[in-house]
Amino acid sequence: MPLDRSGRLSSTSAPSCSPGTQYSVVNTSISTSLWRPTRYVAIRGPFELIRAAAPGDLGPGCYVLKIAKSNSDITRALLRREALGASQVSHSSLIPVLAAECYAPLSHLVLPYLEGITLRRLLDSSQRLPISYSLCVVRQIAAALAGLHSAGWLHGQVRPEHIILSPHGHATLIDLSQARRLESSECDASGALPDSTAYAAPETAFSRGRITAAADTYSLGIVLYESLTGQPPFQASSPRELMHSHFHVVPPDLRELRTDVSLEVAELCRRLLAKEPLRRPAMSQVVRWLAELEIIELAS
Repeated sequence: MPLDRSGRLSSTSAPSCSPGTQYSVVNTSISTSLWRPTRYVAIRGPFELIRAAAPGDLGPGCYVLKIAKSNSDITRALLRREALGASQVSHSSLIPVLAAECYAPLSHLVLPYLEGITLRRLLDSSQRLPISYSLCVVRQIAAALAGLHSAGWLHGQVRPEHIILSPHGHATLIDLSQARRLESSECDASGALPDSTAYAAPETAFSRGRITAAADTYSLGIVLYESLTGQPPFQASSPRELMHSHFHVVPPDLRELRTDVSLEVAELCRRLLAKEPLRRPAMSQVVRWLAELEIIELAS
């Protein structure tokens, strides 16, 4: 469902906010002044996140307003990009955009409020996660990415900060502001260092060709590796040195860092982290592989 000329999404009725819901789009003619803020959530880059209740809702609210701190052309473009990408993909593990005002004096998106914590916060507190839980989380994110790729979009920012985990085990991939259309000039590599080098595929910085969906596959491999071991495969003193490791250095053997990881799980991680994009499996194949490994792990 595309944006119209006013920078709004077309509308239907408001959904519930339960985890895993595949949302439709709500009424976009409601301005931010009609939402009732209930709690400040966070600052994320050029945006403020504020929990809010819809008009007439007396509870704490099950929506989040993602508001541009400045009404610059760049922040409006990021909001438009997130709204456009989300409007073309519907998946229970991908955060939807319920409403968008990208040309108003106070440009903003309306998102569902998700109970839970980021994978980053969990890793910081737990160091490494149970194998079956790691496979479950990564499988859900892989399924969301498969939907994005099928619709012609690259997420481009797959990392633990962008994965929300509910208390019931549901994982949701958030933040489509850096999403790009696959097989378009938007995915032409510039040779410049990416914003987040810790989870960036090597071709995003050391290539002059076109970035493919395999870049998300590599980033997901790092998320899986870190979830299982408590540390990313590469650490360096500078972003350039880190990207050099992504391009040239073989990751430490997963089973040397965690002996209870099976050969099959270690092999999957190795394939996800292949240096050559063409050697990485398609995301739909990754989903099937993860599901099989998760079943085996739970049965053992």
